[in-house]
Amino acid sequence: MHKPNEIIPIQLIEEVKSADKKTPRPARLAVRLRHKDGSEVLIYNGINQYILQTVLKELNTDAS
Repeated sequence: MHKPNEIIPIQLIEEVKSADKKTPRPARLAVRLRHKDGSEVLIYNGINQYILQTVLKELNTDAS
């Protein structure tokens, strides 16, 4: 009625990572922010989060 646990040998095969195969994607515009004075800030997908935080903080201080 009760089967004992079986040990099955397996072999892991290292695959080439898909990131190595991909060509870099072209940057796509994520957000365009326009100021009252006519200047623009363009933010693209893939931006470093620290750079994005810095830009947004600077824009927030300009608004005050």
